[in-house]
Amino acid sequence: MSDDTPALATAATFAVPGREGADPAAAHLSRRGAIGAITVGAALLPGAGNALARGPIEAIAFDGFPIFDPRSVVQKVVALIPDRGRDLAQAWSTKLFGNSWLYTAAGQYAPFDDVADNALRYAAESLGMSLSTSDRRMLVSAYADLVAWPDVKSALQKLRDAGIRLAFLSNLGEATLRANMARNGLDTLFDHVLSTDRVRAFKPSPKAYAMALDAFGLPKARIGFAAFGGWDAAGAAWFGYRTAWVNRLGVPLERLGPGPAIVGSDMTAVLRLAALA
Repeated sequence: MSDDTPALATAATFAVPGREGADPAAAHLSRRGAIGAITVGAALLPGAGNALARGPIEAIAFDGFPIFDPRSVVQKVVALIPDRGRDLAQAWSTKLFGNSWLYTAAGQYAPFDDVADNALRYAAESLGMSLSTSDRRMLVSAYADLVAWPDVKSALQKLRDAGIRLAFLSNLGEATLRANMARNGLDTLFDHVLSTDRVRAFKPSPKAYAMALDAFGLPKARIGFAAFGGWDAAGAAWFGYRTAWVNRLGVPLERLGPGPAIVGSDMTAVLRLAALA
């Protein structure tokens, strides 16, 4: 976690295909990727060449935070508690994600807002702070009051214009996602809003990632995933999706085995995954 954001996710390098396959279409995509790599100084991630040589992406599922900037959540914590707000935000984020993974590992589930509220209570108590019910409610609701990153709308429109179908696939609740979509004028750009509430399993559970298979009616090989957190990029890659890690915060790459096909600092990583940049 940076000094002003939740510990959520990225490096400004792009991985590109490492070789051309026999299929002319795949070879064309590989050449485009190689040219782009030379242009922006891209680096090849292990396994990225094979991952990007499997044919065109027809749909992309997004985590919430490549689209919506979560830093305002921290800002609201600091506004409420100016002297120790950053400490609380750090502790809250760490406990929130730790608890969501614990639920997943144990085969248990609770809605995101409940997990966030319980994590906030624990974080405050661990720091000797006392938050009222209304204060906690206000901070948890901040996740439904996010602003889209500046590069999002144009990139999403480019994907849509290319015929690529889009979905959210997020640990956030559907109402939270839809509130953020409406606030930022993104309602018409997504075909599906997939919250883990549907399957009662947080990412990185395979049940969560599998929602995109059912929603799009496509095989894994035709679906891309856009992650904000390195752990989410790893989970999606393990599941079998070609993954773009939108590493907006410049955090280190997770060393968990097969990683994302492409890593970049903005939505260009997603466009590259779709062979549109």
